[in-house]
Amino acid sequence: MENKKQKIGILMLHGFTACPSQFDELASFFTEKGFEVLVPLIAGHGKTPEDLRKTSIDDWKNSVKQAYLNLKQNSDKIFIIGNSFGSNLGFWLVREFNNEQIGMVTMGAPIWLKHHNFILLRLNTYGFFRRYYKKPKRVYKNVIAFIKSFFAPKNKDLPFAPILSFSEREIIPTRSFRYFLNFIKNDTKPNLYKVKIPILIAHSTADTVTQPKSAKFIYENIGSGNKKIYWFDSNRHVMLKDEKRIKLFKKIHNFIVSLS
Repeated sequence: MENKKQKIGILMLHGFTACPSQFDELASFFTEKGFEVLVPLIAGHGKTPEDLRKTSIDDWKNSVKQAYLNLKQNSDKIFIIGNSFGSNLGFWLVREFNNEQIGMVTMGAPIWLKHHNFILLRLNTYGFFRRYYKKPKRVYKNVIAFIKSFFAPKNKDLPFAPILSFSEREIIPTRSFRYFLNFIKNDTKPNLYKVKIPILIAHSTADTVTQPKSAKFIYENIGSGNKKIYWFDSNRHVMLKDEKRIKLFKKIHNFIVSLS
């Protein structure tokens, strides 16, 4: 009797202060190839900074965990793709389910941000007295340009309806930013050795948000015996929106196919 072909599900996790629309094109790319794709909205994201401020790390974890369980209902095997901080939540998810996934891709996963020590100094001094943290202009101006181009009328028929992000705004709730940095320090960094599934670590060569040495750190400390770094020639943090993104899409597809 011929074995039934197993259904592969792909869980795509967006970044901090971002939303599922980051994955619109990649989700469409994989859906058209027959994969089951789920791109959840992480708690507190997709609306206003105040909504994010009301959530905790546990809320973020519960969001990705519930999405994973939902995807398992329709998939025999699951692959995780994380963009930026979505990768860090993905590492946690892998450990939470005892490395049962078939593989993972990270894109611009943060261990260190640009000007990391300066950011910590700001948060640990006058940051204690401020409700919101102001983003550097180089960050939010780039995002504004992306938002304007991505949500232009020519994209209105995309099958994955966008949820507007507040990442084009220049502020982040200080409390949430601390949660974000503490999660990287206390959850991601000391536990990478526990992540043993195959992994493709993608990172822009001139990332403007996350230091490229983050990718090297992940590669050197991840517990997987099947690990690769893919240096993407770009200065974008969100590689999914780079002009050469189809090259990245194909790289991810080839990696998934090689494991399935």
